[in-house]
Amino acid sequence: MGFQSTVEFTVRKGEEMLPDFLTKVREAELPLRQFGREGGVYTGMVPASQYGKLSRAAKQCGVLLRVKRRKGAVNRAARYRKRLGVLAGTALFFAILIGSQYFLWQIDVTPVESVSEEYVLERLAAHGIQRGTFLPTADLEEAAARLRAELPGLAFVALNRIGSRLEVALADGVDPPVMEREDGLCNLVAKKAGIVRSVSDLSGQQMVNPGQSVAEGELLVSGIIENRDGNMLYVRANGSVMAETQERRTFTIPLIHTEQKETGRTETKWRVDLFGKKWPLFLAVPEEELYFSRTEWVTPQIGGFYLPFGLEKETRHFYTEETVHFSEEEAVSLLQKMADSYEEELAEHGEVVRRSEETALLEDGIMQLSVCWDIVEDIALEQPILDEREILEGESSGE
Repeated sequence: MGFQSTVEFTVRKGEEMLPDFLTKVREAELPLRQFGREGGVYTGMVPASQYGKLSRAAKQCGVLLRVKRRKGAVNRAARYRKRLGVLAGTALFFAILIGSQYFLWQIDVTPVESVSEEYVLERLAAHGIQRGTFLPTADLEEAAARLRAELPGLAFVALNRIGSRLEVALADGVDPPVMEREDGLCNLVAKKAGIVRSVSDLSGQQMVNPGQSVAEGELLVSGIIENRDGNMLYVRANGSVMAETQERRTFTIPLIHTEQKETGRTETKWRVDLFGKKWPLFLAVPEEELYFSRTEWVTPQIGGFYLPFGLEKETRHFYTEETVHFSEEEAVSLLQKMADSYEEELAEHGEVVRRSEETALLEDGIMQLSVCWDIVEDIALEQPILDEREILEGESSGE
């Protein structure tokens, strides 16, 4: 059934005059459709606007028609023309639906380690932001600024309105970076422990020599130099300090483990998030097959108006589990491939000169590979000169 109004009719009598009747229909170019014999009765369909002409043509030929049913949106609406309560109720429903978008019905908080969701909701409520708040009068920017002041451990706080829903975006703070001096003055310190092999392209006062062991953070080249007159000169320490370092890493794999394989079958489930609660649009029947889910959020709109509910789309991806058994040789081979891949990353920062490894089968059926790499790399790391006393203390501890 579409929006066009149509009349479905039957022929009550005068079947012997049907040829003359159909001839008149063709001459008048009336859009007669689906005319034929069905169950011993002739039936047809014509647009409602043309039924009067069709009826007059039938009377002229002695054919009597009878309306079987009327179809179309206009005819359906006409049934309720005297039921003003239905129309008023429908209008009131949409008015409430559109008007309710101006109220806050849901607050979603992005979780962070330093602050709990409950505390964030509590502080927002203290500033007048909670479920049921009339959004046009709510100052979200001011509430966000107050929240940032009350939660100094956060690097970022934002209140994003999406229709009648509010997203609270938070991010934990990070330690402020060490401020570099504008003049670039710095020392060179060891970024990791090792045995110095060479020092080259030197600018500054060399504090270590080849063959010397150094600890992480130890001063390698000082940016403070004492001249012949005993005066202290500050420079930007520069140079390459090649040292032999070690990198250790342990890789493990169980001899018996379970692998997941997707079957390719997916299902989509929808939920309506209405007034702060999620209502499933499906029967909650336990799934017999294994699956993992991915969800998306949709906020419906009518024109430029957000509706006071959201739609959560859950896509379920089904999989099976298979038990895989490795022999000890197969497990060691896989572990060595893992170690080879990690060694390629190490080679990007230095030259791998030696590699030693040791395998062990643990009691719980896990094969373990322990690897140690000897690497020759540049361990020099710039450290800004922030205070003369700190530099002097570092030189004293390095001697």
